[in-house]
Amino acid sequence: MPIAVKKNMILFLLGKMTAVLGSSIYGFAIGLYILAETGSSLNFAVTLILSILPRILLSPIAGTLSDRWNRKKMIIISDFACAIWLLVVLLLFTYVYPEIWLLYVATAVLSILNTFYSSAVTSSIYNMVGPEFLQKAMSLNQAAASLSTILGPVLGGMFFGLFQITTFMIINIIAFTISGIASIFIQYDLFAEKKEKEINSTILSDLKSGFSFVKNQVFIKNLIFLSVFLNFWFAVFPVAMPYLVLTIRKMEPVQLGIIEGTFSVGMMLMAIILSTRPEIKRKDLTIFGGLIAMSTVLIFLGLPNFPGMMGVSNSILFPYFILMVLLLSSFIMIVNMPIMVLLQKSTPDEYRGRVMSLLETGAGAMAPLGYIIFGFLLERMPVWILMAICGMSIILLILYHIKRKVLVNSLREADSPKPITADI
Repeated sequence: MPIAVKKNMILFLLGKMTAVLGSSIYGFAIGLYILAETGSSLNFAVTLILSILPRILLSPIAGTLSDRWNRKKMIIISDFACAIWLLVVLLLFTYVYPEIWLLYVATAVLSILNTFYSSAVTSSIYNMVGPEFLQKAMSLNQAAASLSTILGPVLGGMFFGLFQITTFMIINIIAFTISGIASIFIQYDLFAEKKEKEINSTILSDLKSGFSFVKNQVFIKNLIFLSVFLNFWFAVFPVAMPYLVLTIRKMEPVQLGIIEGTFSVGMMLMAIILSTRPEIKRKDLTIFGGLIAMSTVLIFLGLPNFPGMMGVSNSILFPYFILMVLLLSSFIMIVNMPIMVLLQKSTPDEYRGRVMSLLETGAGAMAPLGYIIFGFLLERMPVWILMAICGMSIILLILYHIKRKVLVNSLREADSPKPITADI
């Protein structure tokens, strides 16, 4: 590995892991604080919505700006802006107005800033490490994020009873600052091609050209549509699992925490494995095979609610849930990694930010709808039937695309070294 690439990767992972870990600890502590102060699960849910909604709404704009502006400056400014904003909130909360609504505003603004940071980072990975080390970089990036997601709630829970909520703000301020400093020394344009900027282009015209580009690229367009439906059907998992484990099987909350924590563990382990291996060949087989395997596991997760399984002891089902969730998250990584590598390689640099953000928006927008619908249906039908319906729907969707062959052929074409050209 060239020294410049190695330096970029080390600094990038240092900054990313520090920022995500700090945010994970802070987010967990803020949720517990609001729940403890108000005693309302609705108020707790508001924090989750405020952390997700800005990303869904603003991703296309963030992606457009990351294609127009200098991405390195955008990353550094976003990091330091998060630190400065949280410092302002800390001072206001400590000395002026220690009210819950201020924490809501803080969460929303941090989510907005992180949306711009995330878009710039995602569209810069290819230029930072080049095509040869792309899978390694993206796998290690996911591993660092997953590890931070695992450690965040653990450390947040350990420190919550020992420190004031302002201490968690200080921890996150330090984390954002470290991430910003690390970004200063990263060569984000190491493999970037020089491009001419449109003199009279506006943000709106660039956003429209991004939509036009996606519309004319068969591979990207079909991939976004597939992601929209997949994320809708998969939304049953985060809704059904707590209901199945706590309400149906009467397990302990700590057991649910372990089961859900296994999800991040599975993603981290598979990301580490992929980072040590050569780039995946025959990505079409890997993606479709992984999706069918993922759907099958989703169906098996509902079996503990099957009438014939209700008599099985929870001491047996607890490790069963852990194994199924571990497999599920591993298959998700097996599917996501080749897709992201293909998108990075096959999208021209001047469109990469918009393509990535449109994919994220399309995929994320359907999740809240799925949460509402499946939350409603869970009270009216057995969990195993709903999980089976969702799993089979994904399998039928994949079989449809395999039979139609449009996405399969476009996947194979995108897997060739030649990048997609901007034909609009």
